[in-house]
Amino acid sequence: MGIVTIMRYITVVIAWEDYIQSKNDQQMQRGINDPREVWIDGTLVATQEAIQYLNLLDDGTVVGVARFRGDADRLATIEDEIPEIISCTVTGGETWLAYIHYKPGELETAILERIDTEAISIDWPMRETADGLEVTLFGEDAALQHLIAGFPDEVDVTLERAGEYQSDMSDPAGQLTNRQQEILRTALTAGYYDIPRRTTQRDLAAELELSRGTIGDHLRRAEAKIIRSMIV
Repeated sequence: MGIVTIMRYITVVIAWEDYIQSKNDQQMQRGINDPREVWIDGTLVATQEAIQYLNLLDDGTVVGVARFRGDADRLATIEDEIPEIISCTVTGGETWLAYIHYKPGELETAILERIDTEAISIDWPMRETADGLEVTLFGEDAALQHLIAGFPDEVDVTLERAGEYQSDMSDPAGQLTNRQQEILRTALTAGYYDIPRRTTQRDLAAELELSRGTIGDHLRRAEAKIIRSMIV
């Protein structure tokens, strides 16, 4: 019988000196209250929703793809204003992608190199938070521990969550318990979410032989998980 390898995941928040200092840049400034905001010359230009991809190239530069909402055309001008930005191409729409090629700081380079050297993977996307960059990594437990231990001293790493990795973790349905999925599926089939509604929580409680309070609690928790996964 072969050895079964259990994949683990960790969600960490990574902060480093370059990240903190970038909030005080005079030309391109992160929002003081919301680090996802991008301000150029005192004007709020765009808000970053997620970092879809980052890759450290052989020449030491980075290419990244991030999802934004705001003024796409204005954000695209940063390549003319910020020396570290080599190029910036944007797509259209209410929410859009920015493809950015830039020169990273020394610590950002060290972090990306560290991740590349370990037998781990990134569960995209990454997200900005008030404290740093939130990243979910998965791989064997030993590799994850070795990765964290090897970060430079100037990098602050805070562990947010850890556990057994499942491939559908980023899928909103994969975040629901079995009971929440059962109740939500029954509610959908019975028309609870139709307009107008074709059933009530009392009806669902009778069908599933649960109390009305239990039905309401499970629906609220399931709805909250799905909403957070879509917009946070």
